[in-house]
Amino acid sequence: MIQINKDPNTEKSSLPPIFRDNVIDLLALMLHIWNGRWLILKVMGIFVALGLVIALSSPVKYSSTVKLIPESNKSNSLGALGGLASQFGLGNLSAQAEDGGIPTDYYPEIIQSVPFLQMLMQYETNFPEVGKMNLHTYYTEHRETTILSYITKYTIGLPFIIINAFRSEAEPVVQLIDNESKVVYLSKAERKTLEWLQHSINFEMGKKNGVITVNVEMPTAILSAEVANRVSELLSEYVIRYKTDKVREDLAFVEERYAEASQRFEAAQEALALHRDGSHGQLTALAQTYEQRLQSEYDLAFNVYNTLARQLEESKLKLQEETPAVKIIEPAVVPDEKSAPKKKMIVLASIILGVFLGLGLLFGRMIWGNLKEQLMAYDKQK
Repeated sequence: MIQINKDPNTEKSSLPPIFRDNVIDLLALMLHIWNGRWLILKVMGIFVALGLVIALSSPVKYSSTVKLIPESNKSNSLGALGGLASQFGLGNLSAQAEDGGIPTDYYPEIIQSVPFLQMLMQYETNFPEVGKMNLHTYYTEHRETTILSYITKYTIGLPFIIINAFRSEAEPVVQLIDNESKVVYLSKAERKTLEWLQHSINFEMGKKNGVITVNVEMPTAILSAEVANRVSELLSEYVIRYKTDKVREDLAFVEERYAEASQRFEAAQEALALHRDGSHGQLTALAQTYEQRLQSEYDLAFNVYNTLARQLEESKLKLQEETPAVKIIEPAVVPDEKSAPKKKMIVLASIILGVFLGLGLLFGRMIWGNLKEQLMAYDKQK
């Protein structure tokens, strides 16, 4: 049995060594831990207190999720290449080879892009406390600031505040949109709003079933569901606009030409009718020649008009055919529970971290004490 002896000079317990013959003595280890229990409890208490402060002062967040599935009416078949790709685990290759469409792997980049978030930050909704406003105004003027963020801002973030004070109000951000270079000017307030939205939106893509999951965290339950729905709407509009841009341009061109041909046909028809009414059927050779010319112009105008009318209908049908659909298979539901802060998890993590750091401090003091004793004994031997 291990005995604990009292040292008359120091009035401290002389504990047995933990290592004996290169083997850990578990009983001695437990005695050391028990002897330093108050130190461990103090460290754990400090971390539990910090955890409670973090849990109580962290901003409240609600999470809402929308599940989408993109559909394409037209895709390029890869044939044997598609079968070969599926054998090497590239089953989605044929699905992503859409004619002029956006591969679903690019969707996260679209959602996190500046133009997309600029449209989202202008989304207006009704806030019960302050009325109707867009997300940018809400975040910059009416968002509640927690005590923890306020303390962090003026302690850890103080150097960044000083640096930002000397920067200009607006800085250009270059974004590549539809293969055209466009310079976007963002103010400091807009940058903060964009960063807030970027951190509030999470995107997941199912590799097997192709289901798109958009998760949005917001300060209120209703706002999280509304923003999640708005993100899905903007994504659907972006995909449709990207896929049908060329078809819409062709349709607009055909509509312009059709309007011109319609005016030309009506003018030729009216001119021919007026000439026939004026001649009363008594035509001279010159009048007959003029009528033949009017008839030729009428026939040409009618043929062009008729051809463009058919092309116009074909363009409308093609637009409908090329328009993709992003179906919502699970709409956003207003959450009834908070997603953050997870107070129980924070307190539990604080307890575990406090215990481990307390043990580390205890054994660190033991190692330091042993090292000091060895140094003192070495000096005495000299």
